[in-house]
Amino acid sequence: MNNMPKEIQAISEKVELLHESSSRMIDVMERQIDAIISSNTNQIEELANLHSTLTIRYTENEQEFIEELSAILSSSQETKGLKLIALKELFPAYTKQIEYWQTLLQENVARLQQKHNQVVELLEFAMNNNARMLDKLYSKSSEKNKHYGPTGSTHSMMPGMALNHKA
Repeated sequence: MNNMPKEIQAISEKVELLHESSSRMIDVMERQIDAIISSNTNQIEELANLHSTLTIRYTENEQEFIEELSAILSSSQETKGLKLIALKELFPAYTKQIEYWQTLLQENVARLQQKHNQVVELLEFAMNNNARMLDKLYSKSSEKNKHYGPTGSTHSMMPGMALNHKA
């Protein structure tokens, strides 16, 4: 690494930061999934806050990577757009390393998307399940607490209401 061109060294550092950031985010999302499954609301909230912080850090690292890549490619009058793969033409001796970085970053993005989708799906499932459970609970409660009025119409009373009416 010591005899690497400074541009390759700089990109290498940015790729490593992105990889570390995405690994931390994936770890947090896996812990979020466990917390959702175990219905640990305190941990869900704590991990959501941590995820937000890590997302900000990841976005900053991503922006630094883009700026570094942009600086390298603009200095070479590259017109193919901002692509990591364009570095292969500038640094053909590092083609394998550049391809490795591209694969690593693509895999990280795919894993981040997969974990994010899992978290969202689990949260939606939990919300829908809780809504159905509450609906059943209140409809059963209402059914059991039906009272007939003098006109024959029904109305339900919540537990404790009859006591309040009689007192």
